[in-house]
Amino acid sequence: MGNRVLVTGYSKIPGGISASDVYSVIGVSMEVDVETGEIIKADCSLVTQLAREFVKRILEGEKLTDISGLEHKFKNDYHGSTRKALITATKICCDRYLKALENRKALETSK
Repeated sequence: MGNRVLVTGYSKIPGGISASDVYSVIGVSMEVDVETGEIIKADCSLVTQLAREFVKRILEGEKLTDISGLEHKFKNDYHGSTRKALITATKICCDRYLKALENRKALETSK
C-alpha cells in the first residue's frame, strides 16, 4: 500500500433534502495513487446506492489534482441537491492529498 493514500473530505449538506435527514455533512473518501494522483477507488455518504455509484463513476480513474476537470464533471453530470457539497468535499480531498505528498517528502528527507 506504500504507493497509495486514503484521503477524506467532508462538507455541510443543504437542509431540506433526504440526505440532511440522515447526515448533516457529506463525506467523500478516495484511495489515490501517490505517484500519478489517479483516484483508484472512491466512495461517499449519499443516501441512495445509485447516487453513490454515480459519484464513484465521476471520480474513479480521474486525477485528483485536476480539480477544474472534476468540478466540470460534477456540474455537467450530477444534478442532485448535494452537488456543491460534493465539489467542496472533493476539493478538501485534493488539499489533503497534496499535504500527504508534502508529509511523505518530509519523512523521506528526515531519514
